[in-house]
Amino acid sequence: MSWFLFALLAAFSESLKDLFSKKGLESVQPHVAALAASAFSFPILLGFFLFTSGIPLIGPRYWEALLWGGALNVLAFVQFMRALKASDLSFTIPFITFTPIFLLFSSPWLVGESPGSLGLLGILLIVGGSYILSVQGSNASLLAPFFAIVKEPGPRRMLSVAAIYGLTSNFDKIGVLNSSPLFWSLSINIFMVLGLFVTHLFIRAPLVKKGPHVNFPLLLLIGFFSATTLIAHNMALSTASVPAVIAIKRTSVLFAVLWGFWILREPNIRQRFFGATLMVIGIGLVAIAIDEGE
Repeated sequence: MSWFLFALLAAFSESLKDLFSKKGLESVQPHVAALAASAFSFPILLGFFLFTSGIPLIGPRYWEALLWGGALNVLAFVQFMRALKASDLSFTIPFITFTPIFLLFSSPWLVGESPGSLGLLGILLIVGGSYILSVQGSNASLLAPFFAIVKEPGPRRMLSVAAIYGLTSNFDKIGVLNSSPLFWSLSINIFMVLGLFVTHLFIRAPLVKKGPHVNFPLLLLIGFFSATTLIAHNMALSTASVPAVIAIKRTSVLFAVLWGFWILREPNIRQRFFGATLMVIGIGLVAIAIDEGE
C-alpha cells in the first residue's frame, strides 16, 4: 500500500473522527473529549502493534521527538476540541488545511524536506480549494474567512492548531524514522493519554456537562477513527515527505463536502464543487511531484 493511499485513508478517518467529535462535545468538556479520543485509541493501537510487529531499534532522536511532539500534540488536541465546540464543524474544519503552508517553512528546518516547485503548486491549490470551501454562501466575500479568524473563536483556535501541527508533523517524521510507524503511533498515544490526564487534573473541570449522559459508544468511535488516522498518517510519513503527506491528509475537508452533499443535503454545492476540484487537481500535482522525485 503506497504512502498516497495511506494519506488518503488518514484523511477519510480524520473526517469521521471530526464528525463524531463534534457530536461528542455535546456531553463532555473539550479536554475530556481529547482525553477520551486518545484513551479509547490505546487498546486499538496496542493490539495492532502486538499482532503485527515487534519493538524496533530506537534511534538517537526518538526521545527528542517524543518529548516535543507529544507536548505540542497535547496542546493542539485540546485546542482542536475547543475550536469544534466554539463553532460549526463546516465553518471551523477548513482552517486546519493551512497546516501545509506552515510546513513549507518548518519542514526544511526540522527534517530537511521540501516539496519542490510542482509539489508546492499542488499544496497551494489544495489550500486554496479548502479556502473556497470555507466561504459560506454564494454572496459571501472572499475575505470572509479572514474576518472570521478575527471575529469567531472557532476558526481562530483552529488556525492555531494548524500552526502547531506544522511543527508536530515534522516530529512525527523524526519519530517514525527513529523507530517504526506502529511503535511511534503507540508511543505518541501513550504520551498524549498521560499528558491529557495531567491537563485534566490541573483544569479540575467536571468530566461531563449537566444534562445528557455520556455517549460511550460515540467516544469509542472517536477513539477508533483517531487510531486509524494515526496509524495511516505515520505509515505515509515513513516513505514520503511531510508537506506532501499532510497536504493529502488535509483533504479530509473534501470528504466533509461529500458528507454534506450526500447525507445532509447542504446548499452552495457549485461553489463547494469548485473548491473541491481545485483540491483534487492539487492532489494530482503532489502525487506527480513525488512520483518524479522532484
